[in-house]
Amino acid sequence: MQINNSSFIYGQQGLQRSQDKLDQASQKVADASTQTLSQPASAQNSRLYGSPIQDGLIEAKSSVLEAQANAKVLDTSDKTIGRLIDITV
Repeated sequence: MQINNSSFIYGQQGLQRSQDKLDQASQKVADASTQTLSQPASAQNSRLYGSPIQDGLIEAKSSVLEAQANAKVLDTSDKTIGRLIDITV
């Protein structure tokens, strides 16, 4: 009997993509914070909504939620494969 473990692979790939997106979002926040410090106060007040820092933080939170979902996929896949192996052995 061949056991297909593709869900585990998809979970790993999703977790890696989530990590990459978190790295990019963190870089966006860091870049935006250094630009914000170098801008005059009037330029900072004109961008109250949708600032790069807010966008980066939202993307970071989104990637954390994606990572948690992919971790659940890995956990479920691990449990399923464990049950299949227990049954077939």
